[in-house]
Amino acid sequence: MAELKTVKASVGQDAINEILEREGCVVIEDVLDERQVQKLAAELAPHFDEAPNCQGDFYGYVTKRLSGLIAKSPACQSMAIHPSVLSVMDHFLRKGCREYHLNLTQAIRIGPGEPAQVIHRDDLMFNFVHPEFEAMINTMWAVDDFTAENGATHVVPGSHRWPLDRQAQPDEEVQGVMKRGSVLVWLGSLLHGGGANRTNSPRTGIVHSYSLGWLRQAEPQYLAVPYEIARALPERLQRVLGYFVHEPNLGSLEGQDPIGLLTGALAVNGDFREFLPEEVRPLLAEHRARLKAA
Repeated sequence: MAELKTVKASVGQDAINEILEREGCVVIEDVLDERQVQKLAAELAPHFDEAPNCQGDFYGYVTKRLSGLIAKSPACQSMAIHPSVLSVMDHFLRKGCREYHLNLTQAIRIGPGEPAQVIHRDDLMFNFVHPEFEAMINTMWAVDDFTAENGATHVVPGSHRWPLDRQAQPDEEVQGVMKRGSVLVWLGSLLHGGGANRTNSPRTGIVHSYSLGWLRQAEPQYLAVPYEIARALPERLQRVLGYFVHEPNLGSLEGQDPIGLLTGALAVNGDFREFLPEEVRPLLAEHRARLKAA
């Protein structure tokens, strides 16, 4: 029978990363306290009130979804750069890139009567083979208690190591049951899906997805977060939104670091910089020296 590991953040980052390496998923308990969860719920409530139900076989028909959460919820801003989460991203995603970014933000409220979602891998949105590293990693924050009855996420531990054509058997799936304030982390290559809500109340969770910095974001954060909000955010969050240059020279603006848009430092027709990996610079210097000596 499948089992989903549940730990406290205090267990240490090495232990959390080890579980993810082996199982592909883990629940970290009590990352947010009750006050933080209540603040988060209050910030999202008016947006959920406005949003209609989705109309699709994948997103559901009695499920509400919100995006652009960094602009809509200050609580989501701090969650997106929580140390327990970014330490996971540092460990896994930097195996395939020099910097990662926020792929999407989504609040998901599964309504009563919604059936289980099809089991799937999220990283199929990136259509290339990458066995050496993960292309993306997702987090699901519990705004409500996640139970087997109200739609807790189904995961298939270990399936990130499977051939792509292998299907999960019922006894290989387990639900991400967790208390509100906890976060489920899973690798993009892991089989998973939203659970069926067999209760009379909705179940709400927050997804923050992260991906390699050289991949296109599922939700373009430059558009999702208005300039007036983005310029006031902590620099670490600005970078996670995508205001950086991925070496070599991917994402510069006017030959400069695009974070200058937010700080006022970017100049039109200003200094045109090279954004190169440090290990490349000596090779280029040697090449120029050879040419000069010839």
